[in-house]
Amino acid sequence: MFMKFISKVIFIILFFLVISFSIANSETVKLGIWPFENKIVIPLFFLTLVLLTLGIAIGLFISIFYKKK
Repeated sequence: MFMKFISKVIFIILFFLVISFSIANSETVKLGIWPFENKIVIPLFFLTLVLLTLGIAIGLFISIFYKKK
């Protein structure tokens, strides 16, 4: 019970840290892969939120996968 509470508090703190980081960094970033010439220009906050969402989704998938075994 106590560990669930602590994990929720840590999640909320990290969530607000990421949101404040995203708001503070609204500059654009060029993304490209080395052998290719094409580059994508996107805002840094969008990249941060997409990568955070992707990380959470991968973590949830892995935890669900190992709970079923």
